[in-house]
Amino acid sequence: MTALLLIVLMLFAAGPKPEKKDIPYLLLANSLVQTEVVRPAAQQTSEGTSYSIPGETSLAKTPLALPVFLIDSAQIRPEKLRLIHLTASSGHRQALIRKTPSPDDAPLLLTASRVADTIYRIEAVNEIENGEYALNAAESDQFFCFTVF
Repeated sequence: MTALLLIVLMLFAAGPKPEKKDIPYLLLANSLVQTEVVRPAAQQTSEGTSYSIPGETSLAKTPLALPVFLIDSAQIRPEKLRLIHLTASSGHRQALIRKTPSPDDAPLLLTASRVADTIYRIEAVNEIENGEYALNAAESDQFFCFTVF
């Protein structure tokens, strides 16, 4: 009886697991919501690189001001992910990755911790406002978009 109880507790403690590798999933209670995977058009400007993503909002949504993600990492290094604020305008979401960060830009910090062999938990350090966001690995053109509402 105790062995069965221990197995049930271990399965419950393990929680949900991402279905696909290298895609962050929003953790909402005991379920996962896949982030929107996009490769936005990039344009070089004098300030940095500007990205444009179709649609004013993402279908991946969370009510949490401190979003939590799970990722089953094969190629993406979770500690290299960065959190980017997107601005919605004229049917698109836009981001500017500056060559030199502005002192007025408050960094959106993340932590990454291993929870299983290749599964990592990624968390926002500070509360973020309602709006559009993306996770992106530096030097990658792939964005993982989500909305905080």
